[in-house]
Order: sequence, then structure tokens, then C-alpha cells
Amino acid sequence: MVGKEPQFTVITGALLIMISLLSGVLSGFASVTIFIPAIIGALLLALGWLALTPARTRTMMHLVAVLALFGMLGSLNVVPALIDLAAGTAPSSMVSVVARSSMLLLCGGLLAVCIASFVRARRMRAGG
Repeated sequence: MVGKEPQFTVITGALLIMISLLSGVLSGFASVTIFIPAIIGALLLALGWLALTPARTRTMMHLVAVLALFGMLGSLNVVPALIDLAAGTAPSSMVSVVARSSMLLLCGGLLAVCIASFVRARRMRAGG
């Protein structure tokens, strides 16, 4: 994955946008909160695209990490619904649970990729 973090960010952003749109269609656009993954996704897509320019990569990827952290923390509210689902209780909206779980996983994965990249870059600068 070395050097592919901006591309991974663009793909993650596009996936979040698609999840948001699909969730909206499946739920009949019942709530404006369905667009939260699309907003995060659009920002990630833009930052990832800007990070493709070598002079901007470092700054943009730090912004990506912050946004991924916010996306992950913002979707942690799905955990109680997942626990209820595992216990056999049906959630009020399965579409919402899947969308929030997807956002949690995608943002968490992107944050992990960013952290690994930052650690690798620091080790390379330190000569180790």
C-alpha cells in the first residue's frame, strides 16, 4: 500500500457516497442524516484527489486522517444497534444500521492506513 494512500482515500470517499445514495433510495430518503456519509465521502474524495499532488500529499493526508477519525467516531453510535441485532432484536431501520456500520468500517480502515503510513514515513525520515 506504500504510496497508494491518496488513491485509497478517493476510493473510500466514493464508496461512502455510493452507500449514502443507496441507503437513501432504499429508505425513501426518510431522513436528511442519510447524507452524512455522502458529505464525509465527498470531502474525503476531494482531499484524496488533492493529495495526488506530491507537494500536497502530507498535508492532505493529515486532514484525511482527522476526517476519518471524525467519521469513525460519529458512526460509533451503531454499536448498540449491532449488539441488539446480535441478541436477536430487530433494529428499527436495518438500512441505517448497515450504512452506519459501513461508515464505521470504511473510516476506521482509512484511519488505520493513514496511521501506518505516518509511522512508516517517520521511520524512513529517522533512517530506521
